[in-house]
Amino acid sequence: METNRSMARLLGRVGMEGITPDEAPAAFLRIAECGWEVTPGGAHVLSALKSAPPGPFSDVVHEEYTVNGRGMTDHDLPASGEERESRLLRRCVAYARSALVRTDALRSTVEISAYISLSYGGLADDHLTANVTFCGDHPGVPPYAADLEAFGYESILRLRRAGLRPW
Repeated sequence: METNRSMARLLGRVGMEGITPDEAPAAFLRIAECGWEVTPGGAHVLSALKSAPPGPFSDVVHEEYTVNGRGMTDHDLPASGEERESRLLRRCVAYARSALVRTDALRSTVEISAYISLSYGGLADDHLTANVTFCGDHPGVPPYAADLEAFGYESILRLRRAGLRPW
């Protein structure tokens, strides 16, 4: 797991222990359960999110983050505060882990990572939202986020499939 400084501070406040798949919304778990596929362009995408017709995309990573990226459900959470912050992050991690463990079925040499970001938006930049996307490390293609510190206005976490323990 890699983070920028903002996410490291957030992780210091939010307990990550004991996260289970059922912390992710049911709709996101259904997406993860559908598994993965590789597009004709070589992108690793969640099957349930594959768009048709695809593209145009500038490269394989562009296709991956475009197809795989989703905002996390938050309508049932408090409008602000520590509970919102904690539950949003834990939901994202639960969804990301549920999807990442299913990449093994691809038998691909491309390492897939989840990118989880939390940032403030809305009319007054006072509403915390979260997004999750998935991208691979493709030889010769610039990564989705080479420098996590470059994301100065959000908290970002990269969760790699490698090293994830089973649920």
